[in-house]
Amino acid sequence: MTGKATIRWPDRIMALTALRLILWVIVAAFTHEGILSDPFKVADWMDDHQFYSWEESDRTTLLRYHQLPAWNPFWCGGTAGIAGPEDPFLGPDFVLRLLFGVAHGRRLAICLLVVLGFEGMYRLCRRLDASAVGATFAALVFGTCDRFVSFIRDGWVNFLGFELIPFVLYFLLVGTLGPADETLSAVERTERIRRARLLGGFVVAWIVLSAGTYPTPYAMLSVGYVTVALSILGFFRGRPDDGLQTTSDGGNRWLRVLRAPWLVPWVAAGTIGLVAFGLAAGKLLPTLSFLRQFPRVFAPVEMHTASEMFTGYWGRYAVVLVLSLIGVVTADLAAGIFFGGALLFFALAMGDFGDGSPFHILKSLPIFGQLRFPDRFMVGVLLFSSVAAARGITRVEDALPIAVKRAWDLFLGWRKRTFGGKESPFPPELGWIIVGVAAFLAYSRVARPHAEEILTGVRIRPGTMYVQEGPRNYDGPFKQSRGNRRDVHMFTPANMGSLYCVAGNPLPESALLRGDLAQEEYPADPTKATVKRLEWTPNRITLDVDAKEPTTVLVNQNWAAPWRSSIGTVKSVEKLLAVDVPAGKNVVVLKYTDRFLDLCLLVSLTTLLGVAFVLGRDGVRWAKRERARWATLPLWPDDPVGPPANAAVKSTPDGHAAVGSVDAVPPATATSDAKVDADAKTDEVDADAKTDAGSKTEP
Repeated sequence: MTGKATIRWPDRIMALTALRLILWVIVAAFTHEGILSDPFKVADWMDDHQFYSWEESDRTTLLRYHQLPAWNPFWCGGTAGIAGPEDPFLGPDFVLRLLFGVAHGRRLAICLLVVLGFEGMYRLCRRLDASAVGATFAALVFGTCDRFVSFIRDGWVNFLGFELIPFVLYFLLVGTLGPADETLSAVERTERIRRARLLGGFVVAWIVLSAGTYPTPYAMLSVGYVTVALSILGFFRGRPDDGLQTTSDGGNRWLRVLRAPWLVPWVAAGTIGLVAFGLAAGKLLPTLSFLRQFPRVFAPVEMHTASEMFTGYWGRYAVVLVLSLIGVVTADLAAGIFFGGALLFFALAMGDFGDGSPFHILKSLPIFGQLRFPDRFMVGVLLFSSVAAARGITRVEDALPIAVKRAWDLFLGWRKRTFGGKESPFPPELGWIIVGVAAFLAYSRVARPHAEEILTGVRIRPGTMYVQEGPRNYDGPFKQSRGNRRDVHMFTPANMGSLYCVAGNPLPESALLRGDLAQEEYPADPTKATVKRLEWTPNRITLDVDAKEPTTVLVNQNWAAPWRSSIGTVKSVEKLLAVDVPAGKNVVVLKYTDRFLDLCLLVSLTTLLGVAFVLGRDGVRWAKRERARWATLPLWPDDPVGPPANAAVKSTPDGHAAVGSVDAVPPATATSDAKVDADAKTDEVDADAKTDAGSKTEP
C-alpha cells in the first residue's frame, strides 16, 4: 500500500487519461441514456420540480437582474437563497445551468459527475496498486450505484456529490503517502503532495457548495475513517519519506515532528479540511447559521435489520462482496482497510438500533444530527467494498504470473538436482505473455460479465425518467400566487412566486401573504398613502410613496433581518415585510443586504485566489521543467546534442537548481562541447592503438 507500484504492461493501456475519459463518457451515455433524452421535459416526482424552481430563480436573479441570489422571493413567500441548504448556486457545476439553462444544465451536470465518479474511483484504486482491470471494474460499479438512479429520479442532483468522494480519498492518499511514481525528484514529489492536498480541499468544497446536505457529512466520515487507518498504519509500520522538503536546522523541529508517520495523515486531512472550509465559507457558514435558526425536526427513530440491508445489497452486488472477501482472505492490506470501512458504513445503515449504535452516536454530533434515512449509508458500503473488490481482482490477476514463475523455479531446481547443469533465469518474454493472459482472463471472465450485468440493471432508459412537460417563460411583472408544490417549476419562469410550499426545515411564513393582490406593495391604510412600484428585482425594490402622514407600507413577502430601507424603518408585521415611512412624497428603496453572507463570500474568494496562485505557480514550474527536458532531447537516437555549455546556472536559496535552468537537467546530459571533443579524440587514439596492435599480430 505504501511501497513501489507494480508494473503490469496491460495497465499501460488505461494509463492514457484521454482514452479513459472516452471510455467513461461512452459508459455514462449508455447507462444514463434516459438523461440525454426528452430534453424539454421534467421528472414526475415533485422534488425535481422544486429543485428546478430554486435553480431557475438563481439563474434568473443572476442573468436577468445581475444580482447574487441572496434572497429567493419565488419560494414560500420569500426565503434565503444562497444560505438555503438545498441551494446549489455556488457549486462549480452550476455553470452548466447558467450556460445551457436549468433543464439541460442539470442533465449535463449529472453526466459530468458520473464521469468524475468513474475517474476518481479509478485513480483511487490505482493509487492502492490495483490493476487497471480491477480499478475499472470498481469505477463502473460505484459510478453507477443503484442509489444514484433513485436520487436522479427524485430530482436530487445535489446528491451526486457522492460521486466526488473517491477523488477526495485519492487526494488524501497522495497527500499522505505521496505519488506512486518513485522516479520523481524531491521537488516534484513536494509539489505533487501539496497539489493533492489543495485539490482535495477543492473537491470537498465542490461537494459543500453544490448543496451536499448528505454527501458532505458522508465525505467527512470517509476521510475520518481513512485518516485513522493511515495513522495506525504509520504508527506500527512507518512508511517511506513523504518527499516534503525541509532543512536540518533546529528551527524546523516542529516541522519534523509533523512529518512523523502517524501524524502525516492528520496533517494531510487537516490541510484538506482547511482549504475546503476557506473555499466553501460562502455557503457553509450561512447555511449553518440558517440551520441553527430553523433546525430540521425529525422525530421518528429509523432502524433496519442487518438481514434487510444485506439482502438488498447482495441481490445486486454479490460479486463485489465476494471479490472484496478474496482481497481480505489473501491478506491484502488495502482490501482489509477498505473492507473495514464497508463494515462501518453497514453498521450505520442499520440505523438507531440502540444507544450504542454508530448511527445513534453520530446523530449526537454537530452537522450529523440533521441526517435522516440511514439506509443511504449503503452508498458508503458500495464505495469501500468496490475498492476492496478491485484489490481482490488484482490478487487473482497477479496469482497466475506468480504461480508460473514459482513452477518454473521449482522445475529448474528439480532438474538441477536430478540431472545437474546450471540454472536458467525466468525468460522475460514468457513473463510478459503470462501477465497479458492474466489480465485478459481477469477482464473477460471476472470484470466484464459482472460489470455488464450490474450496468444493465441500473440503466436509465429513454422515456422513463422525464415524462412531464417543462415550463414556459412568461415576461410579466413579479407577483405572488397561491402556488402548487407539484407544479412549482412553472411559476418561476412566469415571474411568479409560490406561496404554497413544503420544506424540510420550518421556514417562517407570514399568514398575511396573499396570492390575489392587485399590487404587491401597498399601504397598510389606503386612506393615508399611495404606493407605486418603480422597479423590482429579487434583492431590491424601489417604491414611489406619497404619504399624507407617517404610515406603514407592506410588501407581499416574508420579513427577514437583512432587509434595509433608504427611508424609514424596516419591521415585521406578523412576519410580513413592512417599512414605516414618514409623511411626504419619497422614493423608498428596499434592499436585501446580508453582510454576513458578503463576508463569507469574501473569505471564499480570497481562498480561491490563494489556491489558484499556488497551483498556477506549480504549473509554471512544471512547464519550465518540461521545456528543459524537451530542450535536451536528441533529434536522433545517436545525436549527442545537450544544453549549451555556456548556459547560466540558476539556483534557489536552498541550493537546488532553479526550475528550467541547466542544473535542473541530470548531470549526464549537461556535457559541454569541449568534453565531447575530448572524448572523441580519446576514442580515436584508442582506435589507432588497437589498429597498430592488431597489425603486429598479423603473420
